[in-house]
Amino acid sequence: MSDSKNQLRNIVRSECKYKGRIVDLRVDTVKFPSGSEKVREVVLHKSAVAVLPVNERGEIVLVRQYRHAIDEDIYEIPAGLVEAGEDPRETAIRELQEEVGFRPGHIEEIAEFYSSPGFCTEKIFVYYATDLISSKLPADDDEYIKVFPFAPEELGKMIAEKKINDGKTLMAYYWYAARGRRK
Repeated sequence: MSDSKNQLRNIVRSECKYKGRIVDLRVDTVKFPSGSEKVREVVLHKSAVAVLPVNERGEIVLVRQYRHAIDEDIYEIPAGLVEAGEDPRETAIRELQEEVGFRPGHIEEIAEFYSSPGFCTEKIFVYYATDLISSKLPADDDEYIKVFPFAPEELGKMIAEKKINDGKTLMAYYWYAARGRRK
């Protein structure tokens, strides 16, 4: 695969413009087969997880929290960043405990995807969790989260009404709906 990448472009220059806690910004000058050179900004982002938890009543558990980047409170499935050296599955279990107070009896990876590969390296691992067992871990000190269980039909209606617009939540819900809610 790297051979085909190298045939399509050649990085002439690369400079790190910013190093942060969650993201770094790199600016690359790329030479293409046509000979043209273009500047590409790349956000280097930690990997993340998202978890679609379904409780014993068949309700999908969402959190509602403020997201500073978009200056809104939004509904979304529990999610968080993978720490250095941490297995994404373990991150998913930890985030579920921190954000909604449950540990899954059953957890399976359903997808992994790049959130916005046109400029960002963030990869999100999405999990499905059932057989939830009460197990609360302390929440992060910068999160103000409220937990809401929704019947799948209610969630579908909220999506149709554009009350839910988080990409990872939409993807997980459509995966769940397409599989007919079988375990």
